[in-house]
Amino acid sequence: MQSELAAYDWLALAGTLGLIALYGMWKTRQKSTGVEFLTGKHESHWTTIGLGIIATQASAITFISTPGQGFADGLGFAQFYFGMPIALLVIGVWIVPRYMAAGVSTAYGYLERVFGSRVRLLAAALFLLSRSLAAGITLYAPGIVLSAVLGWDLNTTILLTGAVVVFYTVFGGYKAVGVTQTAQMTVIFGGLFAAAYFLLDSLPSGIGLSESWDLMAVYDRTQILDWSLDPANRYTVWSGLAGGFFLAMSYFGTDQSQVGRYLGGKSLREIRIGLTFTSLIKIPMQLFILGLGLLLFTTMHFTEEPLWHNPAVAKVWDQNPYHEPLNKAWHETQALRRDAATAFVAGADNADELKALEMARGQLKQMAVADVKLIYPDLETKDTDYVFLGWALKGLPAGMLGLLLAVILSGAMSSASAELNALSATTVIDFGRVFGWSEQPSLGLSRILTGFWGLAALGVALSASLAENLIQLVNMIGSLFYGPILGLFVCAWLFPKLPENKVFYGGLFAQFTVALLHTANVLGLMDLGYLWYNLIGCVAVVLIAFLTPQKAQR
Repeated sequence: MQSELAAYDWLALAGTLGLIALYGMWKTRQKSTGVEFLTGKHESHWTTIGLGIIATQASAITFISTPGQGFADGLGFAQFYFGMPIALLVIGVWIVPRYMAAGVSTAYGYLERVFGSRVRLLAAALFLLSRSLAAGITLYAPGIVLSAVLGWDLNTTILLTGAVVVFYTVFGGYKAVGVTQTAQMTVIFGGLFAAAYFLLDSLPSGIGLSESWDLMAVYDRTQILDWSLDPANRYTVWSGLAGGFFLAMSYFGTDQSQVGRYLGGKSLREIRIGLTFTSLIKIPMQLFILGLGLLLFTTMHFTEEPLWHNPAVAKVWDQNPYHEPLNKAWHETQALRRDAATAFVAGADNADELKALEMARGQLKQMAVADVKLIYPDLETKDTDYVFLGWALKGLPAGMLGLLLAVILSGAMSSASAELNALSATTVIDFGRVFGWSEQPSLGLSRILTGFWGLAALGVALSASLAENLIQLVNMIGSLFYGPILGLFVCAWLFPKLPENKVFYGGLFAQFTVALLHTANVLGLMDLGYLWYNLIGCVAVVLIAFLTPQKAQR
């Protein structure tokens, strides 16, 4: 997959990222205090809030992994977000006024106002653990991109891209994150539309969106809604509405990387408009990105799809002449599929032939995976995260590839910088008293802790291995912790009279329960979609809190 970037690509990449960085430096040139560095001055407009929330969530993973998800499975992943608009409505109407009335700088400060310091520290600790892991995956993703494009060592690219993000966040702080996210989202939307244009342009004459949709419908990849009640199905209407709602409530309502985006708003009105804007944009945006992957799958019917999208696997595969018969079978299947797809869009009734060829394609890929694992058991063969990038290297003209790389790296910068800012804010503000720090931390301490969490995230990134799909991995990590965290807040919102010790033990044992469920899933003892962890973890906190015996009063 390695490719030499043209001069126009370097110009587009460096120029775009450079202008964003200069804009952020100019907008944040005024000196700030430690608190302002971490949490802002409450002056953000709804556009900054809305785009900041989207940009925080839209990391490089979104633009690498989501098209791969659409390529592999179609549009069904969009159901993951069905509960989000409802959650954002509840947060804007009911939760934000509570935070503002309490006058807190972090979400976890609200828990202390209601219950006490133990509950606050428990929630903050779970957040630090979950978000530091997610930040590591966020820094890992752009490393994949530059490693594949430039042929650099993966660990080297992770260190370089991670160092840039950490430096940018250490010296810019909250305001730099916010103002540059607006510019980054402009670049991101422009790059996505450009990619869609060139994907459509790569299709044969006479084949457009309508013909592509009909072709993908043969494989049920255009189906967005799955009404199945099977809890083993990862993405259904019910898991999206129930599990997705609880995940979104926890992520947007209790996760400091998101709460910090809107608590810096000028007013309650600006915050609510920003949240509404997010709810209206997010699902169409995800469908569009999934659609890029779906459209890419269409183009592979009329071009030669490589057996391996992962360049590391492709390299070792091509070095072994033993694989030539399987390569030949793959090419023959590709040719048959191309002929069948051409006949289908011309009006032929050959859907069964296309399905049979897709099954044959899948079987050949399984055989190839088995061969690689036999010779290289430690080599990662799952490569959907490389699909979109591989097409971009071959299908985009000079200059546009650089813009796409800028889109991906902008996503990494926007998300990782917000995460590091939130991690340092939570450490300073929520754990400050444990370490004897002032409630008005110095600018130097705030920057040191931002750098510390940046190094921790880099450590996670360097030790990460490519999962089946990065966006699924980061969402699964969130689901492991978000349910119990949300449960603590639900107790504060709905049952503020509960004793502190009962809520504390409820959160502790609920997290243990989710960990047991996930372990059982990993060991194959059960099969439960990870989105349900959010609902189970949240409900478990409340139930255990009510069932825990009250500590005897002395």
